[in-house]
Amino acid sequence: MYGLNIDPNNPTGDPDPSELKQLGVEMVRYTFYDRSGGDQVDPARIDFYSRKAKGYRDVGIGSLIILTYDTYPGKPPFANNWDDYINRFARRAGQIAQQLAPFRPAYQIWNEPDHDRIAVGKSYDPCLREEVFGQMLRRTRDAIKAADPQALIVAGGLASGNPSWLSTVIKSQGGDLTADIVAFHPYAQRPEPNWPSPTWANASPIGDLIAGYHRVVPKKILWITEMGSKPNEVPGGDEGSAEFLRRYYRAIITQYSDKVQELFWFCYSDGMVSPFGLKQANGTPKPAYEAFRQAVDARSKWQPEPAVAAPPQPVTPPPPPPPVAAPPPPSPTSPVTPPPAPPPTSPVPLSPLPTAPAQDLSQLIVQTSSLQSLVQQLQTQLAQLQTQVQQLSGQQSQLQAQMQQLLASPPTSSPPPLLPPPIQNITDQLKRHPSQQFQTRSLEQIQMVIIHHTAVAPTVGAERIAEHRVDKQGWPGIGYHYFITADGQIQQTNELTTVATHAGNYNPIAIGVCFAGDFTATIPSPEQIKAGAQLIAWLIQQRQLSLASVFGYKELINTQSPGLQWDSGARWGDQLRAEIEALL
Repeated sequence: MYGLNIDPNNPTGDPDPSELKQLGVEMVRYTFYDRSGGDQVDPARIDFYSRKAKGYRDVGIGSLIILTYDTYPGKPPFANNWDDYINRFARRAGQIAQQLAPFRPAYQIWNEPDHDRIAVGKSYDPCLREEVFGQMLRRTRDAIKAADPQALIVAGGLASGNPSWLSTVIKSQGGDLTADIVAFHPYAQRPEPNWPSPTWANASPIGDLIAGYHRVVPKKILWITEMGSKPNEVPGGDEGSAEFLRRYYRAIITQYSDKVQELFWFCYSDGMVSPFGLKQANGTPKPAYEAFRQAVDARSKWQPEPAVAAPPQPVTPPPPPPPVAAPPPPSPTSPVTPPPAPPPTSPVPLSPLPTAPAQDLSQLIVQTSSLQSLVQQLQTQLAQLQTQVQQLSGQQSQLQAQMQQLLASPPTSSPPPLLPPPIQNITDQLKRHPSQQFQTRSLEQIQMVIIHHTAVAPTVGAERIAEHRVDKQGWPGIGYHYFITADGQIQQTNELTTVATHAGNYNPIAIGVCFAGDFTATIPSPEQIKAGAQLIAWLIQQRQLSLASVFGYKELINTQSPGLQWDSGARWGDQLRAEIEALL
């Protein structure tokens, strides 16, 4: 019941699994990002998400992975033919499911496909036509189930508040919906009829929307995969948002848990989408953070008690008819003569059968309704137990496979430590701002290496870049930690404890490595790639990272750096990673 939306690709939205466990989170929801096209999923992305899903699973937290246009790029315009894209999208989903099967995630197909069509063509445009979503759901579900038959399939979080949209999807597929679970996002639906107010957000209470979706898919489990509020939307600001969270969980658990199995709050941090977070972007907990924990602790108190039927009232039977006197026995001396035929008689009208009083029938109707509600609750609990059994079965299989692997494979020794490559530290020689300073961090905060290019001629060195940043832009200094010159020299331009300005939200946890040159049409020199590989492999060992923690900046945000040739054309990113891997 206690889910939370996070973002492992965003430092502010990537909490440690142990924190989530202490908070009471049972399942996390996040998007699988892979900007690569083609027929194969990016192995680096698989490695990244495998580590994340394993980390959550190891502390008993499940994963709901969202597959959207961020999972396979190049979605067509709204009105175009989607057939080829759906096939490619489904193939990628199957590849992901095959690789992540040991960690037992569930998969949500698309996000908000029924979003208001005013968004078509805008920066956030998840809109799909009903028949397109039906085809996507069917083909993607088939691809995932072929790779992982036990995976749960969740139909994309519906956001329109209009269950008839889902009805049209089902009709387009011949009356079938190929999903285990239907998810929706009831933003602006109030948790109680009169709270925050009877007219709040000009929408109806959440129960009306739940009933609407239940009528469309009465045999499907419902999940709420996004719900949240802005502090300015409810009375009381941040405290009001906390109360909104408590009341929402209480309403779902006490009144609708026979239909709604999971509720994922949106979201962990304002650094993901402000101001919806349980925490501020700087990590400071807001009142809603503690409210989430309180909602978890209150579950046993809020759990609805099964309805107990009152014993039926006894029905008083009608009095028995009076006994019929037997004819006297014949006299032993009298002759026995047959009795005369009875005279014809008129039919006697039959009396109606005795019935229970009207109030007894009313009680029976109430009892029947209560029993039906109890049966629905038990069916929901059975579905939850089946899901848990599937998850435990997958964990058992994984543990058995690991045990067999350990028994079959002798222990291997760790690779020898790499020697540091030649590094020229020019940190103190570069221009610095007289009053502005970078923030600092501990080495333990470092989690990744991000690759950049200068996007100018390779003859432009670190000195000129530092001067430009300070004189023209007012920065404290150059924004990178290391600079690889065109002839393969490695220059250190900031201490690793410096939070240099090179990657936005990733600055606090990333090492910035910049290659001199513009790699839109060309690639770095062999000397640069060799030097960069030696540096990054050494950094990986020193900071106890992995090859999966190395990213081109364009793999994290929408940018050209480190050049178009990084992941297309000559694909120098693959060359660099191959040389790093050979050194590790």
